[in-house]
Amino acid sequence: MNTASESRINFIIVGASVSGLASAIALKQAGHNVLVLEKDRQLGGVGSVPSGSGCAMMPPNACKIFIDWGLEAELHAKSTHNAGMAVYKYDRDMFLGVNRWDPEMLQEARGGYRQIEHRELVRLLYDFAVRPSSGDAAPSLVTVVFGAEVVELDCNAASVTLRSGQVHKADGIIGADGVNGIIRRALMEEEGVTPDEAETLTGMSVYNASIPKAVAYENGLGFVCDFPHQTCWTISGRGLRTFTLGKNEDLALVLWTPDGAGDTPWTSAAQKKLTDVLGPHIDHVHKMAALAGTATCIQIKEHYELESWISESGRVLAIGDAAHPFAPGSMHAYSCSLEDGVFVGTLFSHTRSASRVPQFFRAFQEHRETRCSRIQVGEKDLRELLCLPEGPAREAIETALLASVNAGQENTFEGNLESLLDDFREVFSYDASDDAQEWWMSWGRYGNALGVTNGGERGSGF
Repeated sequence: MNTASESRINFIIVGASVSGLASAIALKQAGHNVLVLEKDRQLGGVGSVPSGSGCAMMPPNACKIFIDWGLEAELHAKSTHNAGMAVYKYDRDMFLGVNRWDPEMLQEARGGYRQIEHRELVRLLYDFAVRPSSGDAAPSLVTVVFGAEVVELDCNAASVTLRSGQVHKADGIIGADGVNGIIRRALMEEEGVTPDEAETLTGMSVYNASIPKAVAYENGLGFVCDFPHQTCWTISGRGLRTFTLGKNEDLALVLWTPDGAGDTPWTSAAQKKLTDVLGPHIDHVHKMAALAGTATCIQIKEHYELESWISESGRVLAIGDAAHPFAPGSMHAYSCSLEDGVFVGTLFSHTRSASRVPQFFRAFQEHRETRCSRIQVGEKDLRELLCLPEGPAREAIETALLASVNAGQENTFEGNLESLLDDFREVFSYDASDDAQEWWMSWGRYGNALGVTNGGERGSGF
């Protein structure tokens, strides 16, 4: 860190999302000032569906972030432990085995696996972001303003104009306002991409709903709620996952189906009932759908892949779903958003010079893009495995899993889906702060000795 006499860097973050609040926390810890502008009038959004009732999955790479922030106890108080996943046939009464997370793997990854309601996670992040700092005579500030919709962005001036007409300027702007936000739209415009080219429908939709714990047990669904607290139900062309959710241990449902209608926001009720989009299914699946509360439905889309997450000026950066959109219901969407925030904050813990904003923003994409892209591919592969069409490949997997079950094997994925387990181990072991520190030690600390210009590109001195 440079000397305390230098001024702090002032950041604007567009969107009080998970990635936005995580960035605010990490930048505050790095000694900078942050203004978070959120268009909704309240935390978590406003709609006809109880906002944020969906499941936020927190694998070890996410949980270790809360440990480092000193929030482990608060996270545990609001979440449920995930011990693995049990697999069932969606249309036949058939148990295909269970995978238990290896305790040694979790210990090496330096974090557990938790499941928490979206709204509880966002509240936890918000409360920590605005919590007064202690022991600092001139603490960094995080200010969150609700009802502050950004309607105009000037990438060159690093300024935003709100619907109210108010203008805010900063040294750097971070866009955490999602796949449909103004930051992503501005970057696509710089790349000459029209709205029609921004996304393509896949024909699949994701339904989210939940069942109160007591209702689930009263109706014979206790086995779905109990160990290992996550189930997968597999059939050709669709799939279902369930999770025990948050401190109340309610049952959350995530259904992939080709029968969804329309594309509603995650805070609005689906046009079709959950029971109408199930396809062939057994009684347990129908019972879960019938008992569930109001469901949401979001179309799965293939989104345009930004060439650059940074504006041409170098002063605007997209993170989270604004940079690398994940399909709804993904296992790693939340952890990647949290990692983004930690990475940004760790980078900027090494400078108070606004002239280095473009260089540090480009370092962010340089390190984060490969990891996020690989995880996105893994998420798609996992979804396709769950919805695998009938045929030799599905038959071979199910036969092998059943053989492991009949042999009394404790972890039926071992020896059958080893590549999937290896992917989990690699993803879980990642530490965003260590990754950012690696860039700093290898490149960032040399600064202009490498010919880095104020625009963030390497000059002739490299």
